[in-house]
Amino acid sequence: MASQSTAAAAPVRVSLRRAAGAQARQAMLDSWLATVPAAPRAVIAEGTFADFAVPDDVTVARVAAGCVCCVGLVPLRVTLTRLLRTVRPRALLLLVATDDHLPRLRAMLAAGELGAVTLDEAA
Repeated sequence: MASQSTAAAAPVRVSLRRAAGAQARQAMLDSWLATVPAAPRAVIAEGTFADFAVPDDVTVARVAAGCVCCVGLVPLRVTLTRLLRTVRPRALLLLVATDDHLPRLRAMLAAGELGAVTLDEAA
């Protein structure tokens, strides 16, 4: 029983990527899926992205368009917290629409400001 609570408390590995176009986004998503542990996995996508193909074991959540480290920070925190509590993913992909604020968002993830997550440094 103790090992289950320890596993549940382990930080989730977050990969941060900029999504650019439907084909590039799908290729990047497929590449990410090939490198992360098996289920459960989750994706948080910013904005009104077109649907993309994901396996059944991948949960997709969307947040409104807008800078996720500024105006969209609260919706991002709420979405991330819900996913961590309900899905308990082993790995999470965070897709943002632009790279304008990637350094700030990367710093927030690395510093643990968004909860029990750890930034995948290859991101």
